Amino acid sequence: MLKIDFKKQVLPHVVAIVIFLVVTIVFFSPMFFENKSIQQNDVIMGLSSGQEIKEYRERTGEEALWTNAMFSGMPAYLISIRYEGEAIIDFMQNLYSFWLPRQAEVIFKCFLSFYIMLLIFGVRPYLAIAGAIAYGLGTFNIVSLEAGHIWKIEAIAYMPLVLAGIHLTYRGKLLWGFTLTALALALEIDSNHLQITYYLLLIVLIYGITMLVDAIKKKDLKPFITKSLILILAAALGAGTNLGRLWNTYQYGQYSTRGPSPLTESASTGDDKGLDRDYVFSYSIGIAETFTLMIPDFSGGASNRNIGMDSNLGEMLQRANVSPQQAQSFVNNAPTYWGSKPSTAGPTYAGAVIALLFFVGCFFAPKVHRTWLIIATVFSIMLSWGHNFSAFNYLVYDILPGYNKFRVVEMALVIALLCIPFLGMLGIEYLLRSEWNNATKKRFYTAVGIPAGLLLLILIFGGSMSFESPQDSRLMQMGNQTLVDAVIEDREALLRSDTIRSLIFTLLAAALMFFYKGKSVPYAGLAIGVIALSTLDLWTVGARFLDEGSYVRDRNKYDLMSASEADNFILEQNEDRARVLNLRNPWNDGITSYYHSSIGGYHGAKIGRYQDLINYYLNDELVSIIQNLQNGNTNFTNISVLNMLNARYFKAGDVKNAVIVNEQALGNAWLVNQVNPVSNADEAINALGNTDLSNTAIINTSDFQLDNTSFSSEGSIQMTNYAPNAISYKVDAAKESFAVFSEIYYPEGWQAYIDDEAVEHVRVNYILRGLAIPAGQHSIRFEFKPQSYFIGSKVSLVCTILVSLLLLASIGVSVKENKQKA
Repeated sequence: MLKIDFKKQVLPHVVAIVIFLVVTIVFFSPMFFENKSIQQNDVIMGLSSGQEIKEYRERTGEEALWTNAMFSGMPAYLISIRYEGEAIIDFMQNLYSFWLPRQAEVIFKCFLSFYIMLLIFGVRPYLAIAGAIAYGLGTFNIVSLEAGHIWKIEAIAYMPLVLAGIHLTYRGKLLWGFTLTALALALEIDSNHLQITYYLLLIVLIYGITMLVDAIKKKDLKPFITKSLILILAAALGAGTNLGRLWNTYQYGQYSTRGPSPLTESASTGDDKGLDRDYVFSYSIGIAETFTLMIPDFSGGASNRNIGMDSNLGEMLQRANVSPQQAQSFVNNAPTYWGSKPSTAGPTYAGAVIALLFFVGCFFAPKVHRTWLIIATVFSIMLSWGHNFSAFNYLVYDILPGYNKFRVVEMALVIALLCIPFLGMLGIEYLLRSEWNNATKKRFYTAVGIPAGLLLLILIFGGSMSFESPQDSRLMQMGNQTLVDAVIEDREALLRSDTIRSLIFTLLAAALMFFYKGKSVPYAGLAIGVIALSTLDLWTVGARFLDEGSYVRDRNKYDLMSASEADNFILEQNEDRARVLNLRNPWNDGITSYYHSSIGGYHGAKIGRYQDLINYYLNDELVSIIQNLQNGNTNFTNISVLNMLNARYFKAGDVKNAVIVNEQALGNAWLVNQVNPVSNADEAINALGNTDLSNTAIINTSDFQLDNTSFSSEGSIQMTNYAPNAISYKVDAAKESFAVFSEIYYPEGWQAYIDDEAVEHVRVNYILRGLAIPAGQHSIRFEFKPQSYFIGSKVSLVCTILVSLLLLASIGVSVKENKQKA
């Protein structure tokens, strides 16, 4: 009979889960008690971008794989695609998060994963609760959640679980180590945020190298190699559950803005090395700004925030007799941030209590673990400095494989945000195990003295720093130096008050540990105190950026996606699905994609050639349209590229009269007289500006060859059926003709058919599809059936089933072993 010590083996974990649930529910109370949701801009944009895919799935039960809803057409792989076996993964995700609402469950998963990792690394349960809550409530997560970066937080949530599985394997728990590693990695990759997964890989490499060195020192190399091979198999199985996603993402990456550009001229968006270096490092934190990890308002917090009418700015505006409404509006959006980034939604705050514990870990955690955790933390911080530490980071950009595929280097701090509480909880665990002798006291006082001393120095000398910001130039345009001075005073006040705040939390946490070691506080008091202090610290900072104003009623959360009068007007007459250009910020607009085939869109990885088109032509053509409209002219010229993309509707607002019909658009397809050969991509894109695209197509002969370049345009061609992944046309041509289709050419998966016979189509006009057609009446069909999806999806299903069976087997073996022990 199975015997379980409930108090020791079960109760602590039940308490932990209950605490995690309570913290989640209370922190997100409007969601649970007021039928509200967080208004997340990126989620709304993502839902809008994937609407065509969703509708097709609901209508047919199949996946679209391609969407014409944004950027004139692109693969749907990174938007809203489901793979076979994903239902099993979804069930595991829901089970793991107790079916909490989507916006809250990702934080709960952070709690639970970090808790499991700390247990496996030997931290006692009640201390692990404090570390888990700190990991979940870190402001990076809260600010990301408010912005709608759900998948990013989900990937962050599974990072500790992957480390837990790896460490379990190296501890000799091979079955559970293999199972947990494969399962956690499957969930991690399914989160579909490769940049976070990349940072996880860096952590694993640093951990693995440290374990290798330790194994060599202990002469345990053979067991280490055996366990490492087991982990490689586990990783392969975990990755196999996502083979379709990984395959498609890699394949698409070769043609997206993350891949090499075919252009050699300076306007190209990329090169063989990845994203442009300046673009990658555009969000680099200042070196001094690193102190934000322990002082939330070290650099002012967010770019703009409410600082209250009792601030220096508020009082100055009142003295200047500014109207209460104007003063309140200005104070509500005060430019508080003075760091080095272009803008920020909030600080990357690890917590004052957690920062203290990190230094405790530096002196008390086992050497092997504090080594790799300190290295990973420092490496992460150095990466986040970006161009502010160019000697190091430009070298990393050049030599670290894959690193230059990702932007926003500040995000590398997710490594530190995992390692800091991790080392902190290991530190307090081993401090508690240490004898309270003079040597221990000396190490403890040093560990406390470092963060407390830094905070004191900042408190004393912080006022001598420059609190000026590039945003101040906008204030100076208003001609009021007094306004700028008031804002600067408020920035200094924010730094001073938060430094005092962090110092108080640091000293309180240090006192708790001191009195516990002096036997004045019991373990229960210490654990409760650390949980309470750390949670209060991070909760109150997180609430600055996720407050009541961040929520909307559930019934109103999709109001931004409601069809406007202009949308309805276009839908009523746009039977042939011509494209729409929203003249307001089109390259960061997902809403238009909800209802229309958009020239613009909202996505971090559009097709690279399309970005080239934007840089070379579309930006200028957009400006030309706006200038013409401002002059009352709707007879547009110099918009030949928009015409070839079939941009028939220009949307200048939300009312009917804001829609301008572009009669020059060339349609879904048209016949041309000739094909003009050029020798490379540069010549192809340059030729777009001086070619009559209604009569001539441009082909790059280094990529494609045609037997003939002269054709007849006598005849007609029109679209007869449309689906995202299958478009049909009928053509009636008296002689051999050549058709240009206003559809994006993509080489991996599109197949052309004439009268149901497969034929080769070519890329013309730098980015569109072209097809030579024999004389007569014919049916033409394009179908998108990439083998990477269909083969990858089958493999994903098989691997997902294997992981599920492995999990059940591991549970069964554990139950059997416990029965035998009993």
